Amino acid sequence: MLKVVLIGYGELAQSLLIGMLESRHKVVGVLRWEQERPNKLLAFLRDTFIPDGLTSIIRSKNIHEIKARKVNSKKFIKIIKKLAPDVILVGSWGEIIKKEIINLPKVAFINCHPSLLPTHRGSNPYASAIKNGEIKAGITFHLMNEGIDTGEILLQKDVNIAAEDTGGSLRNKCGFIAKNAVSELLDRLEKAELIPKKQDESKASYFPRLNPNDAKINWKKPAAEIHNNIRAIFPWIKSYTLHKNTFLYIQSTKVIDLNINITTPGKIIAKKGGNLIISTTDTNKAILAENIETYGFLSKLWSNHYINKKIKIGDYLQEV
Repeated sequence: MLKVVLIGYGELAQSLLIGMLESRHKVVGVLRWEQERPNKLLAFLRDTFIPDGLTSIIRSKNIHEIKARKVNSKKFIKIIKKLAPDVILVGSWGEIIKKEIINLPKVAFINCHPSLLPTHRGSNPYASAIKNGEIKAGITFHLMNEGIDTGEILLQKDVNIAAEDTGGSLRNKCGFIAKNAVSELLDRLEKAELIPKKQDESKASYFPRLNPNDAKINWKKPAAEIHNNIRAIFPWIKSYTLHKNTFLYIQSTKVIDLNINITTPGKIIAKKGGNLIISTTDTNKAILAENIETYGFLSKLWSNHYINKKIKIGDYLQEV
């Protein structure tokens, strides 16, 4: 039985913790990102009244919560030396971890990255893979070093990306396979069955953080690219376009074939309920835009009225 410390936040860390609790190995401590919050009162209120999944599990299972502000801190080192874990496992974190910290566990310091490394390194591989139009994603357990997702690979598991997947649904899929795979990882580490494999740097790719400009829809792009961009960044950012002086948020789309050729992108070809069919630079393909909301405080009440009464077939949508 291995003693394990988990470092992380969000759905990935939650999934890893569930998987470790279902294994025969022992979780001796968890450091969650919430410790970094500068407003301690707000953090306390949120954790008390609306705790996230990771916090709920920690408390319901009476798991030791590591009270350190950073991984790269003397306090964290002191606590880890006392806990003496065999393995430290990371599931989402915001620090570049120093070598002296990486060397603390007896067996290995491991990161779980939600992509099939060496592709899609960086902060949001879910969005990166979907933006790229790929049909496979996955998780990689790799040894930590001082680079960003560059350590030697121990174990990988893949998952299919469906045409309707968003960044959020792909995150859920990766979390599920991480939960199921972490027990195998720890079992094989204990038996010394895993041989670290260097990453092929010639195949490496890196995706920067999402930014507000990613939300702007450019109708002059191919339909598949527009569809992939919109679903990739959801639910973190809502994609938007402009109809006259009104912003429209488009939360889900489909690519559809046209029986006629439309040569001008951004044209509203048809309306169906609260949905719109919009032309792109592909003359024979269009975007079916669904779950559309107008910008503003009363958007949910106003959106259907605006689409039905204010938007006309033949109108054009603009890039902001």
